[in-house]
Amino acid sequence: MKRAVAVGLGLLCITCTVPDIEELERERPSGCDASHPCQVQVLLTYDGFRPGCVTLRLVDAEDGARILELSVEPPGLAGPGTAEAGFVRPAGWSDTVKVSASARERSCSGLEVATASAQGVVPEKGTTTLELELSARDEDGDGYVSIASRGTDCDDRSASISPGVEERCDFLDNNCDGQKDPAPVCDGFDWRMTEPVTGASFQDVAPHARNQAWLVSSNNDVLAHVRRETDGGFDIERFTDCHGAWSTAWARPSDGRVFMGSGEGRLATRTLSAGEPCALMSFNGGGAAIQDLVGFEADGGTTLYAVSKAGDILRWDYPAEPVRVERVDADLRAIHGLDPRTLITVGQAGEVPVAYHVNADGGPWLKETLPSPSGGQVALHTVHVVAPGLAYAAGSQGLFLERAAGTWSTKPPYPVFVDGGVSPDILDVVAFGRGAVIAVLGSDDLVRFDGTTWNDFRFGTQVFTTVEGLSSDELWSATLDGTGFYWGPQAP
Repeated sequence: MKRAVAVGLGLLCITCTVPDIEELERERPSGCDASHPCQVQVLLTYDGFRPGCVTLRLVDAEDGARILELSVEPPGLAGPGTAEAGFVRPAGWSDTVKVSASARERSCSGLEVATASAQGVVPEKGTTTLELELSARDEDGDGYVSIASRGTDCDDRSASISPGVEERCDFLDNNCDGQKDPAPVCDGFDWRMTEPVTGASFQDVAPHARNQAWLVSSNNDVLAHVRRETDGGFDIERFTDCHGAWSTAWARPSDGRVFMGSGEGRLATRTLSAGEPCALMSFNGGGAAIQDLVGFEADGGTTLYAVSKAGDILRWDYPAEPVRVERVDADLRAIHGLDPRTLITVGQAGEVPVAYHVNADGGPWLKETLPSPSGGQVALHTVHVVAPGLAYAAGSQGLFLERAAGTWSTKPPYPVFVDGGVSPDILDVVAFGRGAVIAVLGSDDLVRFDGTTWNDFRFGTQVFTTVEGLSSDELWSATLDGTGFYWGPQAP
């Protein structure tokens, strides 16, 4: 189913052909170039966030009226965790300067969320270096800083929630105005189903764009691509040239290419073009079932990760062949992450549920500490990472866990009202925040956890197997009888 910080330094020095330093200062306060090296060098570190605007202020320690200001190019949400800027000390200033940095959320008109300052003595020759760390919390990486860090994000563990998000029908207060799903935002939202695909037994769904998804079957080599039409109906295109009992899939958002894993340990991919044949990979996993896939597009490339029943963790840098990057002593059922640095995989080792997370240093994957399960809760079947600081995993007999700030805790299972009854297995989850965790139960129901209690969402009679969504207001599911299910607005 389905952020280690890169360090880069960009020296902010201005080229100028005017040799007179006073003219140089008037043209540009920083004034650094090859002929006039920076006398004050400022090294900035961004901890926990990426600001939308950064300003440096240089003040003469002996005369507070002497001030220079310089804007630093903001790093962008995925930019480096450091930057560098420099000044030439203006003529007539004392040899002691104070430097302060101010970072604002999203833009230069946003709230000031972090400050830092330092003081240094400027040498007659050479450079003095001052290090400033700007710290704030943006755990979900949406550019909005947590309210706890002087920002405006009311839920910093969900990229679906911030003041800049349009309100959606998704059980969340998306724009932080105190209202969930205000009228008429949910008008026309409901579950709708496709016509059954003959001979298909759908095991997974892989949405890749708004109103479009792949469904993969463990029967009869069937793949089906579903597209919602403008009238709200569904157009289904069936493919049968990928030979295998397909159990899991991920589809590339840029062009809809689908990647699949099978119960026989096979991997394959195909495009939406009927004229381009299915491509089977030659990876030999000893026949162990591929049980889950997740993929990422970055810098023009596509990288997928898969897990198997034998404990293999595979990396697939398409179009190269998949390779094994790790083997753990476990039956791995699911893997998910926002990118390759936030991956978590879960499963079962003996009669105990287990979870592992990727090692940021590139070493062996690290086993997670889980709460003690109740009797019968022997496996985790599914995991979904909402943000670096929030994830959910679930499994047998209602086992339901939340991972917040690196620590797992037990959440309530779906309630059973029959004396002596056992909570049903949770087969799959997709989550968009603490108030919107959607699950597939082994009792053939779709349910929702609102952060405190479980709510019924859709009763089934056709055996739901999966649930997925690219955005919080559009969900896809599928059943063993070859039917696709869609939850969203009445028309695209």
